[in-house]
Amino acid sequence: MKLAIFAFPLLFAVSAAPAQVPQQEFTDPVALLQAVAKTYAAGADTFRMESISETEQNGELQREWQKVYQTAIKGPGNLYRIETRSPFGSYVQDSDGTYEWVYLIEAKVYVKRPLPQDWPQLPKIMISGINEVVEAWNMRMWLESEAGRYKHAVMLPPETIVVEGRSYPCYVVHVTSEDRSERRDKDYHSDMTYWIDKTAFVFRKRVEHNDGYLFVTSTIHIPHHYDKTTIYPVVDFDPQTTAETFRFTPPADAKEVPSLEPNFDALPSVHPKAAMAGQMAPEVSLTAADGKKVELSSYRGKPLLVDFWATWCGPCLLSMPGLNRIYAEVKDKGLAVITIDRDSSPEDATAYLARHRYAWTNFHDTSNEVFKAFKGDAIPLAALIDAQGKIVYYDFSSDEAGLRKAIAALGPEFSSVGGPVARESSATPGADVKPH
Repeated sequence: MKLAIFAFPLLFAVSAAPAQVPQQEFTDPVALLQAVAKTYAAGADTFRMESISETEQNGELQREWQKVYQTAIKGPGNLYRIETRSPFGSYVQDSDGTYEWVYLIEAKVYVKRPLPQDWPQLPKIMISGINEVVEAWNMRMWLESEAGRYKHAVMLPPETIVVEGRSYPCYVVHVTSEDRSERRDKDYHSDMTYWIDKTAFVFRKRVEHNDGYLFVTSTIHIPHHYDKTTIYPVVDFDPQTTAETFRFTPPADAKEVPSLEPNFDALPSVHPKAAMAGQMAPEVSLTAADGKKVELSSYRGKPLLVDFWATWCGPCLLSMPGLNRIYAEVKDKGLAVITIDRDSSPEDATAYLARHRYAWTNFHDTSNEVFKAFKGDAIPLAALIDAQGKIVYYDFSSDEAGLRKAIAALGPEFSSVGGPVARESSATPGADVKPH
């Protein structure tokens, strides 16, 4: 189709041959999955990820099949391109470094805006079509989280599979939702099989069988089943790109519009329900990784930034690079930074922070007592406490610009923190890992 050729010239590109280097042979499936998580966490700031998924839903009153294409390319600096195709719309979201463009192909409409500080500017309301754009951009982070979340797994016989015309010798690993370390929903069960590239240590294929439910009320659920197969033709952490990769020119028959988001009269609040700013920080004990107790009041005398998070919380993981940027700027200025995870297993949080080389102190909220004391209702939640113990900022830490403004107001030594944000991707620069 002429339309598809214009919109998605990158979806079907063939990745380069992987470098031939000696590789460790794995027999422990959990260790293998941890190695996959490290692959996605490490590497350069740039990346190119592609996926093709097929989902089937079959029931007495339903027969449904859908296919979704997703591509995300992060170039140097603030260059990026996201492309999706799905039954709910085909989108291109592109940054040429100066402007951000969002193009809905079937409707022949687009949005053009100056590149926002918190790029890419993803919508606040998740609807089908737009949701695929968000998932594409977060693919690298999500696959790392997926690989690192299992405590048990079964190694199946290895297979060589063909993905978009290329053969890949793969490990095969089977897991279930009961093998995860986080809290379990008794009404939800899934089992997954992963095909893991033996050379690159990345996912090449994923098959999921899901027995979940449709939500009616908090206690009434309707059983729901689907099967989903996803392949990953391209996983490249050092892609070859040029300025043309990120150049967008709208078609002559396309119309510019102010927004592609739904125009709802009342949007849900994007701030925590509690209003603790202006109150004194609660008296609580924090549990360190070694089990030792630390009183929050022991930080009194210098300002303190507290961030609540969890490895199962996507927005938390997306906000981590921003927190790391702030930490790098303030650690020598007198502002202490700590995080408090809400994971069921403290080891999950410790492993995640280690993979990304985040160096601040992390505590584990075993019984949610600290979170309750801070009147938290959602994460990621940040509380900025001044040297006298008063909370001067209380909001979601995903608002990096707002948090920086509050830190800059602590005193002249922090004034530079309130300047422009130099963002990177969610990956932490580490070893030069280049799977394809």
